[in-house]
Amino acid sequence: MLLYFRMMRENAAAACSWSWGVCRVSLLALILTFYLHGGPVLLGLILLSAASILYKLQDALLYFPDQPSSSRLYVPVPAGVPHESVFVRAKDGVRLNLIVLRHSGSEGTASGPTPTPTVIYFHGNAGNVGHRVPNAMLMLVNLKANVVLLDYRGYGRSEGEPSEEGLRLDAEAALDYVMTRPDLDKTKVVLFGRSLGGAVAVRLASENPHRVAAVVLENTFLSIPHMAGTLFSFLPLAHLPLWCYKNKFLSYRQVALCRMPSLFVSGLSDQLIPPVMMKQLYELSPSRTKRLAVFPDGTHNDTWQCQGYFAALEQFIKDLLKSHAHDEAVQGEASITII
Repeated sequence: MLLYFRMMRENAAAACSWSWGVCRVSLLALILTFYLHGGPVLLGLILLSAASILYKLQDALLYFPDQPSSSRLYVPVPAGVPHESVFVRAKDGVRLNLIVLRHSGSEGTASGPTPTPTVIYFHGNAGNVGHRVPNAMLMLVNLKANVVLLDYRGYGRSEGEPSEEGLRLDAEAALDYVMTRPDLDKTKVVLFGRSLGGAVAVRLASENPHRVAAVVLENTFLSIPHMAGTLFSFLPLAHLPLWCYKNKFLSYRQVALCRMPSLFVSGLSDQLIPPVMMKQLYELSPSRTKRLAVFPDGTHNDTWQCQGYFAALEQFIKDLLKSHAHDEAVQGEASITII
């Protein structure tokens, strides 16, 4: 099976390489013809071809499922820790891999699941879920929560190729899976997203406000156009219309729809995504229960190793559970009819 999967990957890569080669040769031929004969039609074709190549290139600049090079062949799993590796299908049929870590105190009873929260973990744009296992294990222990890690399409052992719409379907499939588990509390689902995963999480939360109890966003961005303007400040990308972007991830719009409790975690030493974007997302959030946790030494991928990181997440989860317990008590009192 592994050999078959490897051959499929190599064939797909070869086909992609061949198509890119054809595009480059065609563009070169157009440029040469224009140089010899000129003409507005040829110039238009050259500009259209160049725009098409740049449009396609956006995926290569955003998604890195092959970094490190073994990421599509080997997915590290928790050693010596009970876990489940399950496969689910997105609505478009793409097969996705999930790793489920169960907290030792979350075993359900005959009367239903225990009130243990479940964190759905959405990772960044490189590697696979196995590379996030050390972080997830500390979440398991410190937050006393179940952790479900999703590999997006095209990452790890998941099928397909990544895209913005595809990642939306993947996130929805992970949430649907958690909702079908009778041993997990459906009222205490927390979405966690780091970097690109933050954009995935905030969109899922905005579209499922009644199924998501809370959201935690870490070192993520306002949108891809905002990031393009930051990373390529020497180009006039800020003036490009949205339709020029194949992947948009407009988190600054979607966070404005998220009224559930929200925690924004910002590493001020992040050299990739400007920390000011996290502050702006926090300010755009309409949640009545929102917090901004700032870590001066936190870098883009390693803020979780800063002192006080898990204390901030743990307090947020504790307050969330306390709020849920209070709401359930109020609802229980309201259901009593006094005669």
